[in-house]
Amino acid sequence: MAVTFPNLVLPTCGLGWNFARRPKFNTIHQQPLSNRHPASATLQQSTIFDIEISYNGLLNNPGTSSSYSDDVAYLQEFYEACRGPYGYFTFDPSVNHFANMGTAESMTALSNGYFGTGNGTQTVFPLWRSTSALGWTTPTMLEMIQNVTSLTAVYASGAPLASTDYTLSNFPATLTFATAPPNGATLTWTGTYSYLCHFAEASLDFNELMYQLWELKSLKLETILL
Repeated sequence: MAVTFPNLVLPTCGLGWNFARRPKFNTIHQQPLSNRHPASATLQQSTIFDIEISYNGLLNNPGTSSSYSDDVAYLQEFYEACRGPYGYFTFDPSVNHFANMGTAESMTALSNGYFGTGNGTQTVFPLWRSTSALGWTTPTMLEMIQNVTSLTAVYASGAPLASTDYTLSNFPATLTFATAPPNGATLTWTGTYSYLCHFAEASLDFNELMYQLWELKSLKLETILL
């Protein structure tokens, strides 16, 4: 049985300008008595993001949130249904164009994202967001993808594979190949994805500025790795 989570579609009305996306890692540093370079170890495999959004003017009756006619009620009830920070949900910032504030874009889209190299025996590969912009010898894997929303194509050393050659599963996003990719084959994928998140705080601070006009200065989410 496939794992599913509810999807948060944020209101577009009243958005503030201070959208924040903060990557973070949990790392242990051990400083030796000699004060030479500390030993370190990372406790997580992939990036986790803190996401913060603000609303300057949520309306009671705009009809912009899913099938709701009340943006304030939608956010409050979604939060309550998740039991605050307890429940997980999917979220795609590109739906609201947060990066460019109104210009069509997608921060959760990939074109030929590297996710591994075949060795002739491995058939299961987690999907990653990666980059070649750093100039390193091989593309660098940055974020382990949790939920692929559209898998456009999969390539082995630039050659597109048939959709029957692999199976996609989500949470986390994983490709299982019917036959192991050949040794040395560079594996890439194209498509879109969304984050798996939970609410980062134990309360939401709604403030009614005037009749049917509400403020939510900070809505904080944190991405989840499964």
